[in-house]
Amino acid sequence: CPDCQALDIYFHDPANQPILDASFILVHVNIGRLDQNLDIAARYWIPLDKGIPALAVLDVGGKLIYSQRTGEFEAMRHMESSAVTQFLERWKPPRKAP
Repeated sequence: CPDCQALDIYFHDPANQPILDASFILVHVNIGRLDQNLDIAARYWIPLDKGIPALAVLDVGGKLIYSQRTGEFEAMRHMESSAVTQFLERWKPPRKAP
């Protein structure tokens, strides 16, 4: 979808790519026309009826620490890359003390 494509472009722009690379493993999940991989969306509490794209953040052990529940990025094509920057900064793991 256009909003999913916009999100992917924003993930890989120069402001976000370093944050993404340093702190996240990005996994795309194709839900088709709401007829594929619905078990994955359910597992991570993603309410697809609220819109896509939707994001979930897991910790290093695979535990869910955040999932979008209100369709925050469903209109991504009308948003700015800075919205993705703010999301990544908010959910990246804290730096360990030296």
